[in-house]
Amino acid sequence: MDRENDCFCELVPLYALDVLSAAERDWVEQQIAAEPELAEELVAYQATVQDLAYGAPVSPATPLPLLKERLFNRLSQEVPADHAFDDPATRSISAVSAAPATHQAIRAQELHWQPHAVPGIRIAIVHTDEMKREVVGFLQAEPGACYPLHRHAAVEEIFMLEGDLVIGEEVYGAGDYIRSYPGSSHAPCTSGGCRFFFRSSLDDEFLPE
Repeated sequence: MDRENDCFCELVPLYALDVLSAAERDWVEQQIAAEPELAEELVAYQATVQDLAYGAPVSPATPLPLLKERLFNRLSQEVPADHAFDDPATRSISAVSAAPATHQAIRAQELHWQPHAVPGIRIAIVHTDEMKREVVGFLQAEPGACYPLHRHAAVEEIFMLEGDLVIGEEVYGAGDYIRSYPGSSHAPCTSGGCRFFFRSSLDDEFLPE
C-alpha cells in the first residue's frame, strides 16, 4: 500500500485511539522506529486518550469525528483543514461542550464613571446582582465630600485605594479594609479626597441627619 501521502501528525492521534488499519499502524510504528523522538508525541496522545470519556463504541473502520476533534482540542493542536467537522450535529455538540468563560476583566481605563446624586462623588459600577441584591464598584470622592448617613441592609465592604476616608473617629487610608455589618449606619467623609472599591447592598437606606 502506498503510504506516501500519510502524515504522522494526523495518524498518531488515531493510533492512540486504536482506530487505524493494520497497515496504517505498521506505518506509524515504522516512523517511530526511524525517529525515536516521535515516541514522546505518541505517549502524550495515549495519556490524553486515557483521560477522555467516550459515549459510544468506536468502529475501527469508522472513527467518530467528535473523538478526534476532542483529542486535538485536548492537546491544544489545530485540527487540520482536511479534517474540518462540517456536520451541523457535530458542530452543535462541540459548541455545547466548549468550556465556559472563566472570568470577566475590566481595565481601569474602561471604568464607566457616573456622577452621584451627592455632590463631589462619582461611582463606577462593575457588577450588579439583582438576585443577591448586591452592587460592586468603585467610588471616588473630591476633597471635603461626605456621603449621607445610611443604614446597611447587608454587609458592606470597602477597600481603600488612595486618599483618606473618615468614619466616626477613625481615618482610613490606602490598603485599609472596612467591613460594616447589617443594621449598622455611618456617614463617611473625606478630607483630601479618596478612591475605594466597594461591595454593598442595593437596599441600603438613607437616614435623616
